[in-house]
Amino acid sequence: MQAVILFAHGSRDPLWHLPMQAVQQRVALMQPHTPVTCAYLELSQPDLPTAVADLLSQGVTQIRVVPMFLGVGKHVRHDLPLMMAELVQHYPEVTFECPPAVGEHPDLLDLLARIAVT
Repeated sequence: MQAVILFAHGSRDPLWHLPMQAVQQRVALMQPHTPVTCAYLELSQPDLPTAVADLLSQGVTQIRVVPMFLGVGKHVRHDLPLMMAELVQHYPEVTFECPPAVGEHPDLLDLLARIAVT
């Protein structure tokens, strides 16, 4: 079974989480048989290892970690690859996928440009 983790920075402000949770709900509607959860780098829970462990307890064997970052800074270039390497080492039986950050996706860039001029 495959699952999706929407991985974001995190914030102490509960309102910051609302857009992430909205994306989570939309993914769940689009893929009702695919578990989807949010995980955070810092300041919020669950963190990535906790989210992975929770999904594995549900029988998941493939996990797609989607970096929900617009900018590709240190967290995406350095921290996330280290975290992914630790997960792969800790769970060799699990298939992990980590596409580029959403901020690099041409569809999102086009959407943001359309929003800017509308």
